[in-house]
Amino acid sequence: MRDHTFKRRVVLRSLLALAAGPALAAEQTVAPKFNPDGSEAHWSGNSIICHVDKRSENFMALLDIHRSLMRSGMLHRIAVLPPASYHMTIFNGISYPARQTEFPTDLPRDADEAFCNEWFLAKLKNFDLGCRLPFRMRALPVEMQTNLYNILFEPVDEAESRKIRNLRDRLAQVLNYRLPDHDSFRFHVTLNYFYSAMTRDEERRFFKLHQQLAADFIRRAPVLELQNPEYVYFDGMYEFRTQLLLQNKDV
Repeated sequence: MRDHTFKRRVVLRSLLALAAGPALAAEQTVAPKFNPDGSEAHWSGNSIICHVDKRSENFMALLDIHRSLMRSGMLHRIAVLPPASYHMTIFNGISYPARQTEFPTDLPRDADEAFCNEWFLAKLKNFDLGCRLPFRMRALPVEMQTNLYNILFEPVDEAESRKIRNLRDRLAQVLNYRLPDHDSFRFHVTLNYFYSAMTRDEERRFFKLHQQLAADFIRRAPVLELQNPEYVYFDGMYEFRTQLLLQNKDV
């Protein structure tokens, strides 16, 4: 019921915003994860993600989006992520630049990054994934694809929703780490970030392009299948280094 309510709210918000103009409908945020010149900023942390399978039609469709973004004429505004980085976050870990507001309850806020990374790693080595793979996600309808930097997904049905929500609850418990958006987290694959604010005309054109690219993706690869979640370290948004695969212990 919660997922259906969320979808109704997003559709209503999108329709109202579109009535006011594309620039108001799009969600555009200049990211601190990139410098004002478009170069990658140092933004370190850890996370639990599923990389998109490079052998899948999903990846091929995302690769075509990457090519379109590189030819979009918007590289003075957006930082396009490399295809090797494409992933869906299962559970957000520690983002060290945000440690003053969000941090595990059993760790001192001045603990260094290496210690925190190893602390999580030690806990996750004994963690039982406890669910059947793959995770099956579907892209939201194109009218709900209003984030100009990603493609939004949801579980394909209630059973998949319970599976992934239960996993997230168990991870929050074992890691003593529950973020404010834990229950409302929006699953996504990030394509690009903004490092400079667009003009209204640029945003209108980019919104149209994003809608076209999202529609093409949905037509080609509406269902995204993901295998074992990976515990990763990162220094920025270009590379996510796998440290551990979460697995079912009874296999």
